[in-house]
Amino acid sequence: MTDEQKPQDELVQPAEPQVDLQAKCDEYLAGWKRALADYENLQKQNAQTRETDRRRVRSSLAEDLLPVVDNFGYVMKHVPDVRQTTPEFQKAFDTWFQGIGHIERQFAEALKGMGVEPIATVGQKFDPNLHESGGSKPDESKEDGTVLEELIKGWKIGDVVLRPAKVIVNER
Repeated sequence: MTDEQKPQDELVQPAEPQVDLQAKCDEYLAGWKRALADYENLQKQNAQTRETDRRRVRSSLAEDLLPVVDNFGYVMKHVPDVRQTTPEFQKAFDTWFQGIGHIERQFAEALKGMGVEPIATVGQKFDPNLHESGGSKPDESKEDGTVLEELIKGWKIGDVVLRPAKVIVNER
């Protein structure tokens, strides 16, 4: 009998028994779902890593800018008395000083945009997490442990202290 003469049921049969197709589909679906969940977890982890990196960069940049902001604050506190000078000099000085004030405000706004904010001091209760004592002095009208004076401004981003405020504390 030649191949052409063999009956249909004697044609080549698969070497392996037929697999349950539904079980195979379920297995593939479960694998696909695991891979999708792994991918979503990786995306979340990458997003958290990027946010952590952004926070670190903001903190580093803010720490580098704080001395500049401090110096502008010192300049604004120690304005020379120009009343004894000529009116032309007074006008030129006032214009210059307004420019310095504008630059100080721009720095403050840039820091605020990065989430950097000053630490509250005068009138607050001394908090060693936010404040560093620069000394003490008595004031009978205030409660013990109250901040009386700010020596150096402190800064934070959210709950992270970039630099504690150096303060004078009431101690009776």
